Amino acid sequence: MLSKTDCIGPIIVPAGVTHTLHSLATAAGVDDFVALSVCIGVLAERLPRPGTDCRVRFTRQEVEAILPLPDAPDPAMSFRDALRQAAQSEAVTTAETDDAPVAVTILITRAGRNLYVESMTDASDVPSTQAWAHAFLQLLAGLTSEPDAPMLSHPLVGPEERELIRHGLNPHHDPEIRFRTMAEPFEEQVERTPDAVALQDEDGNTVTYRALNERANRMAHHLRGLGAGPGTRIGICLQRGIQQIVAIYAAVKTGATYVPLDADLPNQRIALILADSAPRLVLTDRVCREHLPDGAWEIHEVGTEQAWSDRPATDPVVEDGPGLVHILYTSGTTGRPKGVVSRTAGTLANIFWMQRQYPFHPGGTALFKASPGFDISIWEIFWPLYHGARLVICRPGGERDPRHLARLTRDHDVSLIFLVPTMMTAFLEELSQAPSEALKWVVCGGEPMSPRIPEAFTTALPGSNLVNAFGPTEAGPVTDNVIDPGTTGGSVPVGRPADNFRVTVLDANLDLVPIGAPGEAYISGQVGLADGYWRQSAQTSERFVADPYGPPGSRMYRTGDLCRYRADGALEHLGRIDRQVKIRGLRIEPGEVESVLTAHPAVGDCAVIAHGQPLRLLAFVVPVGQGSVADLDPAAILEHAAGLLPAQMRPDRVVPIDYLPATVNGKIDQGELIKIWQELAERERTVEPPADELEAALIDIYHRVLGRSPISVLDTFVQLGGHSLLTFRLLDECKTTLRAEPDMTQLLHGTLRDVAATIRGTRIPSPQD
Repeated sequence: MLSKTDCIGPIIVPAGVTHTLHSLATAAGVDDFVALSVCIGVLAERLPRPGTDCRVRFTRQEVEAILPLPDAPDPAMSFRDALRQAAQSEAVTTAETDDAPVAVTILITRAGRNLYVESMTDASDVPSTQAWAHAFLQLLAGLTSEPDAPMLSHPLVGPEERELIRHGLNPHHDPEIRFRTMAEPFEEQVERTPDAVALQDEDGNTVTYRALNERANRMAHHLRGLGAGPGTRIGICLQRGIQQIVAIYAAVKTGATYVPLDADLPNQRIALILADSAPRLVLTDRVCREHLPDGAWEIHEVGTEQAWSDRPATDPVVEDGPGLVHILYTSGTTGRPKGVVSRTAGTLANIFWMQRQYPFHPGGTALFKASPGFDISIWEIFWPLYHGARLVICRPGGERDPRHLARLTRDHDVSLIFLVPTMMTAFLEELSQAPSEALKWVVCGGEPMSPRIPEAFTTALPGSNLVNAFGPTEAGPVTDNVIDPGTTGGSVPVGRPADNFRVTVLDANLDLVPIGAPGEAYISGQVGLADGYWRQSAQTSERFVADPYGPPGSRMYRTGDLCRYRADGALEHLGRIDRQVKIRGLRIEPGEVESVLTAHPAVGDCAVIAHGQPLRLLAFVVPVGQGSVADLDPAAILEHAAGLLPAQMRPDRVVPIDYLPATVNGKIDQGELIKIWQELAERERTVEPPADELEAALIDIYHRVLGRSPISVLDTFVQLGGHSLLTFRLLDECKTTLRAEPDMTQLLHGTLRDVAATIRGTRIPSPQD
C-alpha cells in the first residue's frame, strides 16, 4: 500500500568509485547500468528482513529496472563473476508491468555521480531512506575496491556508522555489585527503616521491615539446617500473600536458587518442572500442596511457623556468591518448558538501573500482582523493599482484572506499577473516572505497545509518566523509553539500552545493519545476561552465541526480535523473526502447543497460529493415519491440552481439517487456515432469538461490550470475540444492569443461554421491585 514518500539526495558518488565501476563493467562486457543493477539487486536481498520480498526500482535517465531480477546472481559470488554472469544472460533491464509496489526507488544520474533515494511504502520492516542510501554507497565502494571477494562479505555499514552503533548508541559499562544475595540490599534498608510498613495485603494485614526480616531469617536458618544453601534449589509453590514473600526472602537468604511454581499451572507441568529442576526442598501451603507430586524433594508446609520459631532472627551469612538467584520456566520450541537460569549480580544490576531511571522513595508504594514465574515478579518483590517503599499484595486472581488493579492503585496510593499493554485500556478507563494522584510511573512491557495507548494515557493520567520497556526473560529489562506526553501516532520506540547492556541489530551473517534498517536484535553484557537454559545445553548454545563485538569470551543473546535503530538512537521493536508470540505478556512458542496436541492419539498433524486482536490461539488438527475429521473430538483434544499447558497456552478453538494447506514454497498457508476457521464458524452459527427478557437483556449487554451483531443465545463469549480482559467489563455491566453476577466458568465457556441460567434466582431486587 503506497503512502507519502520520503526522499533523500543528491548524494555524491565518489569519482573513483564510478571510474572503477565503469572499468569492471567494460571488462565483463556489460554497461554501467547492468553493473549498478547487480549491486542494487544484492542490496535488495541483504538489507530487508530475511525471507521477505523487497522490490527496488532502479532508474538511470530513461532506463529502469525492478530488482532483484528472477535470475539475480548469488550474493555468495564475487562481483566480477556476477558481472560476467550478467553478460552471458539475457537479464531484463526494463521495468516490470505488474502492480506490486516497490519499497524504494534509487535514481542515479547519467554521469553516475549523483544519487537520489525515495521510499515508497510505510511498512515498518522496510529500511529507511537514509539506510538505503548509505548502505548502497558502502556496498558499491566495497564491490569496486575488492571485486573478487564474495559480495556477501562486504559490510553495509561504514567505519563512522559502525563506531556510532557500537559506542554512541551503546555506552556500555559493567556495574560493580557488592552484594552476595538478593536479600542483602533489603537487610540494609531494614537498618534504616525498621518500623516502616513493608507488606500489606488486601485484608489489611501489615508487616514491618523488621518483622519481615526476622520472619525470613528464622525460616532461612531452618532451611539451612535442612541442607539449603549455595548450589541447591528450593521450589516455592504458595498462594500470593505475605507468607509467599517471607518464603522467597528466606530462600535467597540461604544462598540457594529458588524455583517458583505457579499453582495455576496444570499438575503435569508442575511435575515436569520439579523433575527438571530437582530441588532439595519445596515450600508450599495447604491450598497448593495437592498440586505437588511426591519425589526426591522434601515438601514442607509453611502455614505455621512453629517449626522455626526458635531459630535465630539474625541475618544468615552467605560466604559464596553472588550465585544463581532463580530458574524461571518459559515456553520452549521442543514441546517442553525451558528454565532460564539467572545470576544474582545481573538481577541486582537490572534493579539498580531501574531505580536510577524511576526511583522508589521511603513512603512510596508498589503493587505485587505478577505470577512468581514471570520475571516481573522479581522486580515487584525486591526492588521496592530495597528503598523503604510499601508493597501492597494483590489477592490471588485479582491480577487478571485490570479494573481491580486500578482500584488498588488508587486506594493504596501506588506510585509505580508494571502492566502489559493489553491491560492498559481497561486500567485507564477505571482511573480516568477518578485519577490516582500518587501514581508517578506506569511501566509497560512484554508486548508491543499500540500507538493509541500514549494518547489515552495522557488523557487519563496527565500527571503520570508512561514507560515502554523491552527485555526478554533471558536478560531482564534491557531498554526503556519514557514517552513524551505529546506523542501520537506511529510506532512507539522501546528506547535505549540500560548501562550494563549493548543491543546490536544484526543481519543473518552477524554483521551490523545500517541505522534505520531492520535486523535481529542481539543483547550482550558481562553482567545481566542469563547463564542459559537449565540442563539444555543445545538450546543454550543456539540462543547464547559468541559476541564478535565484545571482549574475548563474551556472549550475546539472540532474541528473535525484529528491531531497528532510529536516527535519534531509539530502538524500535517491529515484531518477531520466529513464530514466538506474547499473550498477556507471557511468552508462547506455538511449537510447544503443537507438540502437546500431536501427542493426542487421534491427532496426526497440527498447526497452531495466533490470530486477532488481542491475540488468541487457533489449533488446526489433522487425523492420524487413515482417520477422518469425524474421528477428531475438539473437546477431548482441548481437555488433553488443559492437562499439560498453562491457561494462556491453551487454544481458543480446535478445528479438525483433512490436511494442512501449504503455500507454493511449502510453508503452512496461515491465510487459508484463518479462512477455513472463519467459514466454519459462520456455518456453525445459528442465530437463536431470546426466549425471555433476561436473555434479551444479556444480548444487549453482549452487544455493548463486544460490538457484535446479530447475537444468538447459542453463541459463546469467546466465539463472539470475547477475551479475558473483556470478561470484567461484562461482569460490571451485568451487575449494573441486571443486579447479578454470572458464573465465571459459564461466562467464559458457556452459551449466552447458559449464562442466563446461572443468573436466574440470584438477582438482587432493586428498590423499585
